[in-house]
Amino acid sequence: MGVGIVAGLTYSSPFSIPFQHEIGTVLFVLLNLIFAVALLLWAFRWMFHSDEALNDFRHPTRALFYGAFAMGINVVGNDYLVIGTHMISTSMATDISKVVWVAGTIVSLFTVVVVPYLLFTEHEVEQHQTLATWLIPVVPPIVAAATGANLIPFWGGANIQFAMTALILAMFGITFFLFIMISSLVYGRLVYHKRLSGEAAPSLWVEIGPIGMSMGTFSTLPLTTHTIFGQYGNILHAYGIVFSIAMWGVGIWWIIISAMHTFLHLSKRGEGLPFHMGWWSYVFPIGSFTNGTYALDHLAGNSFFTIAGFIQLLILWGCFAIVFSRTTRGVLNGSLIQWKVSHFHPEEFPRVRRTV
Repeated sequence: MGVGIVAGLTYSSPFSIPFQHEIGTVLFVLLNLIFAVALLLWAFRWMFHSDEALNDFRHPTRALFYGAFAMGINVVGNDYLVIGTHMISTSMATDISKVVWVAGTIVSLFTVVVVPYLLFTEHEVEQHQTLATWLIPVVPPIVAAATGANLIPFWGGANIQFAMTALILAMFGITFFLFIMISSLVYGRLVYHKRLSGEAAPSLWVEIGPIGMSMGTFSTLPLTTHTIFGQYGNILHAYGIVFSIAMWGVGIWWIIISAMHTFLHLSKRGEGLPFHMGWWSYVFPIGSFTNGTYALDHLAGNSFFTIAGFIQLLILWGCFAIVFSRTTRGVLNGSLIQWKVSHFHPEEFPRVRRTV
């Protein structure tokens, strides 16, 4: 998710950056490598350690991260449209993007139904345990909506494109409704319980993700649905600008609140910020919000959002550089991912144990 969104945003930066296409391409290649390895390990785990894989759904925290899997698929597919079309034939890259989008949409709808249902019926949690990470399994449909909006013109005739648009709006509705409810729970937890610990503080940044994807969806639809809505296009265009700017304001508020929590724990009054994989909350959500600003810039055509998008890209790169380097170091020294082989037999594969 993080590598993919940085790759796409760097490649399509509204301001010309030296070697932006080269950097974006390198990250795109790295993204495909990481995705292939992660998908292979995930498949091996289900084949050879299915009991452990099923136990993930019984755990109230681990189950959430199937949403990250769904979002990762959609980001890969979108990067084939943004970057892949400049590396291989346009038709091939577009077809890959469409196939991956369909797969990502299926997984997104799975997570948004199954994980909340398990939270309602199986998992035992207390009110003070409410975190913005509860958004992770419900955000994928809006990521699929935002990335799918870019693909609308590439789907057959007007009837198929209308069906695509209807599906995109429905997925937006699913996530946006759940986003409001979960955000209310998070707000209540912040008010009525003790402050977030340094370990949990990065989770607040997750709130920014669906906000950015909401902006991306409604800023892109007016530009990709001309043949569908005809005379109503101007209405959708105006609504897209008004809605996206309003959401941009909400996003700025969450960024300020989240940043204040981060700086609090970096100060003497805080507990510090111990590194863990949750630090990627500093990357993908900011990237999502930056993506929404890019889309709003394309729709509104105003230099204000061009400049805002570029500033956000610089902030994103600062966060990405820190988190990526620390993650790489943690993987290499074994503090994040450890390979554990017990009672090894030639026919067995190593078991992966994540210490996050």
